[in-house]
Amino acid sequence: MQSCFTGVESTPKIDYKEDKGQKNSTSAEEEMAATFKVEPFSRWENGKAFYVTSPRISLALTGISPQTVMPASGDTIVYTGRRTVTDLTGDEIVELQFTMPRTGSELAYRTNSTVSTLTGRNLLEVPFTIDLALVDNVRQTLKGKELFVKTNLWFTPAGNSVNGRKFVKVAVTDVIPGNEVYPLKVIFTDDKDVSRALYMSAATGSRWTPREFQSLFSFTNPRQNYPQITDAIWHNIINSKVAKGMTKLEATLAIGSPSSIDRGHDHSSAYERWGYSDGIYLIFEDGLLTRHNQ
Repeated sequence: MQSCFTGVESTPKIDYKEDKGQKNSTSAEEEMAATFKVEPFSRWENGKAFYVTSPRISLALTGISPQTVMPASGDTIVYTGRRTVTDLTGDEIVELQFTMPRTGSELAYRTNSTVSTLTGRNLLEVPFTIDLALVDNVRQTLKGKELFVKTNLWFTPAGNSVNGRKFVKVAVTDVIPGNEVYPLKVIFTDDKDVSRALYMSAATGSRWTPREFQSLFSFTNPRQNYPQITDAIWHNIINSKVAKGMTKLEATLAIGSPSSIDRGHDHSSAYERWGYSDGIYLIFEDGLLTRHNQ
């Protein structure tokens, strides 16, 4: 093959969209993910705790006394109640009050909402914090469970990115607060008894990047869904590696769907060039992988 798709006919570059099929039911993983919700404001009680993800929380909070020390990343603030204050326009708005156990500082967060508006909300988010009741809920649900991980984007418990494996069994050992992007860090041991972690989002929360439970974990072994795939190829898939002779399905399982596809054919064969955002490309001839740059 001397050139890319300069045969008799060719199709222009198109965006690749995997055909997911018609979805008729909710999976068990999706049902569990739907329970990982932030508590509505109507259920807040004094003593409710929040984990601080960034010192930028000082942009949202004010100190009640001149000696107030603003929270740092990793601090906890505790809800102590609310009061009504008058803003610059004369409206009566709700101010939430907190204490920081580490220093005893008293803090306030102005919601810019009236009492009726605030109590009618299902969700109230305090910027740069994670609701620790959410973390406790997910921990109680997942700790001790054996699951199959669906992504190779693993981290060390300290938060450093490492190369992982997909479709292997893991045991959840803990769930702790995450970061500004994902509120949950799920810590597990893999089938080699190595401790690793994944960041996960919750079912509610406009600030979080979507990465819910069902996209990360499976209750059942995905291997059983592909009996036609040989053990040798499955080993490559687990380690996110492609190899000559793979089918399109096998390559997709290994490294995911491409961002675009070029299609063409000559007098004897049909070709496809799959392109990925990180520069990887795969070339298929009559449905089988013949060249790649991984």
